[in-house]
Amino acid sequence: MSKYTLDFKYQAVQYYRHVRSQQRTADHFNISRTHLRRWIAAYNQGGIRALEHPQAIMTIKRKNPFIVDKPDHEKTQAELIEELRYMRAENDYLKELKALRQKEAVAKKAKPSKH
Repeated sequence: MSKYTLDFKYQAVQYYRHVRSQQRTADHFNISRTHLRRWIAAYNQGGIRALEHPQAIMTIKRKNPFIVDKPDHEKTQAELIEELRYMRAENDYLKELKALRQKEAVAKKAKPSKH
């Protein structure tokens, strides 16, 4: 298993935040989208420090940290932008999960039974 530096992970996340495409970012840095999604989620939950150990932060903290307990019209523009970024990353993750599950279901149906 290869170990990526904190700086490398941060650069990948920042590149993704700029281009808004996981596939383009993964291709650019020659990494898997799974790694990238994990880093994006960790960064969104705990900032750059969370990139040191993304698995730990993801298992500890599940709640969206950008949803502040106040109405949207009372949130600052920065809070709304961060919440939107988090939601987009979360949405991308859920879309990938749905596609994977659909692919697995199709593969399972296509398998001939051994009876």
